[in-house]
Amino acid sequence: MVGPKLSEAFFDRPTLDVAPDLLGCVLVRGGVQLRVVETEAYIPGDSANHSFRGKTARNAPMWGPPGHVYVYLCYGLHHMVNLVTEADGRAAAVLIRGATLLAGEAEVRARRGGRLDLRGPGKVGQALGLTTAESGRRLGLDLAVHRGTAPTRVETAPRVGIDYADPVHRDAPWRFIGHWAG
Repeated sequence: MVGPKLSEAFFDRPTLDVAPDLLGCVLVRGGVQLRVVETEAYIPGDSANHSFRGKTARNAPMWGPPGHVYVYLCYGLHHMVNLVTEADGRAAAVLIRGATLLAGEAEVRARRGGRLDLRGPGKVGQALGLTTAESGRRLGLDLAVHRGTAPTRVETAPRVGIDYADPVHRDAPWRFIGHWAG
């Protein structure tokens, strides 16, 4: 079930609080609705954060304000969807790492070559039809985030694909995976 849209205030909090709270929330773009089932947090000072070495044209949306979307192209193939968090000027975001389909099956099948698997951040971006052209836009316009059904259990684990990061950041349990009973 899709609840009310999340306000900017929801995102204007510490990223490590927002990331698990996004589990169960619903991303809505056009007729597509996806339940968030896995997230990763990227905080200021984190050596895996795209902003770690400073502000660039690519990562500028991460610097705020909160409640905006940051989309980047990974390996020239995958559009990764991040939701900007924390106070304006603090580069932080939550990567949407996995989702399940709630509505818009035909549209997602068309975008994903018939596939409905949405475990993996590139698959989420593809299912939503997002590109870097949407990066920096305020949430609630083209892409909205709504309250949904919270998980019954949240698992934490180290983030994926950041072997280059300092060990303290690489091994931090900043990946959040939601589990629902039944």
